[in-house]
Amino acid sequence: MFKELYPSDITQLNFDHSEQWVPFFETPKLAIENLSQNIVKLEDDTYFYGCLEKHKIIKLFHVSVINQSLVVHNIIQLITNEGDLNSHVYLIHLAKKHRLEKIVLSLKKQTSNIDTRLTSKGYFYEEEYGYSYQLEYNTGLVLGGGGAKGAYQIGVWHALVELGIKYTMISGTSVGALNGGLILQGDLEQAEKMWQKITTDQILLVSDMGERQDYSINQVLKEWRELTSIAIQSKGISTAPLLNLIREVTDSEKIISKDMDFFIVTTATPSMTETVVSLKDMTEETFPLWLLASASLFPAMAPCLIDETYYIDGCYCNNLPKDILIDNGASELIICDVKGTGVIKRIKTPNDITEITLRSPWTLGDVLLFDGNRSSWNMSLGYLETMKSFGHFKGEKYTFKKEKFKMSSLTLSREFFKFLSDIPEFEEWYQKKTTLKKWDWLQKNNQIPEIISIKLLESLAEKVSIEPIQVYEIEELIELLIEKTQAGLLLSDEISTNQMMKSIGELLSNYIRLKSPLTDYQLMMYYYRYFKRESYSNKEFFGFLMDVSWMNGLEALFLIFLEKRK
Repeated sequence: MFKELYPSDITQLNFDHSEQWVPFFETPKLAIENLSQNIVKLEDDTYFYGCLEKHKIIKLFHVSVINQSLVVHNIIQLITNEGDLNSHVYLIHLAKKHRLEKIVLSLKKQTSNIDTRLTSKGYFYEEEYGYSYQLEYNTGLVLGGGGAKGAYQIGVWHALVELGIKYTMISGTSVGALNGGLILQGDLEQAEKMWQKITTDQILLVSDMGERQDYSINQVLKEWRELTSIAIQSKGISTAPLLNLIREVTDSEKIISKDMDFFIVTTATPSMTETVVSLKDMTEETFPLWLLASASLFPAMAPCLIDETYYIDGCYCNNLPKDILIDNGASELIICDVKGTGVIKRIKTPNDITEITLRSPWTLGDVLLFDGNRSSWNMSLGYLETMKSFGHFKGEKYTFKKEKFKMSSLTLSREFFKFLSDIPEFEEWYQKKTTLKKWDWLQKNNQIPEIISIKLLESLAEKVSIEPIQVYEIEELIELLIEKTQAGLLLSDEISTNQMMKSIGELLSNYIRLKSPLTDYQLMMYYYRYFKRESYSNKEFFGFLMDVSWMNGLEALFLIFLEKRK
């Protein structure tokens, strides 16, 4: 497991017994000095990673991404008995997470012992660059189940196409099987159009669940009651519309002829055993049926009959089928988990296999209620979060342009701390709380000081329902947040929401967030109103509020800081 490091991380490490993996520098002391000098530059395409074991950093990597190469400038081992092979394996994982072609160790020609060590691992010396290692890929794409949430996977596919990332095998469960078939077919535009126009009555034999205008909680509850009633009466709602849709959007003849491994997971009844079906074992006639079988979420949906056996959704046995691709020789896994309900096998991935997991920090809606607007939203998330995962954008819940992101974040964080230092009430509260410097205190509370401004900005943006489905400049998101404040939207119960299907859980969560006085949203709003109105005049009450929730206090103060900064 890797963690991207910032300058404040380095100050917390003990280098007393550190050593270099190979001699990038004449002495370990020079290696440490070089790392300390370069990490503060916060350059866009230069990264500092810590390799974690049991939540402890054991290795440091200073690398740059240049011309499809991972150029390695420095590797420091904090634990001296670390195996020689591990650093090489970690480098491969880092390079593959950026989807690069080779690793280049920025070294001069080494003595015979070190040269032999490197060449035995596959490195070869190039006078102009150093020691190079060519990467090979045999990538598997894992598509988990999740019903209507599955549109996210089409956004992932769009990003993979744009990035030119290839894969040699696919496994899918439930909606992941359906999307896997679409990906295998190769018509991205058709798949996007299907999801953009999808409705519940295209999946299940129900009435009055086509294109919608009403997204209220009452309407969602009404539709769930109707689905439940039909499912009970008919022992599973007919999936005839879904079978028709599968036959309409997939070309079985074209797909069956594809030279790619494709595996579908379904569950045989009544034994409830996992059944894995390979594309090689399907025919043009049975292919649509196996897609249907994998997605038949009994008891809500009727089972699918194939060769005198009833099959139901593969989620009951293996909702994220990465083990299948491991068994078939994948050296990398791109895992798309849409957080659907089902069994996730506890699989220990071999150390030499690189995993890239795409799992949105946002909720993705309902499982059984389909809506084109929600699908479009989920596809946008899938695209942006995949681009972030491969290093083309930055941010956690929101997506930011990469250029100067780290330095801009640092500058904004420093300005905010200067603002806090000018508030006597804050300083008094802080000095009573701890003797640590502010950045050390943040680290102790699991925050990254250099990017605390982005953490606060993202949290505030989410609280006021700013959409996460576009790429922002930092200043652009700040302006949008301030606009909502000045328009009075922050101070009302009206939360801006786009018209799309939400799950009952999402609707209830939003209602509680607005109405309960104890939610993070309402607490932050109280702090914001109080600090604006009273200008921190009551020191005792200011300290009390910060003790109740210092993070909500920081958010409110950050919002005031942004307003005054403009």
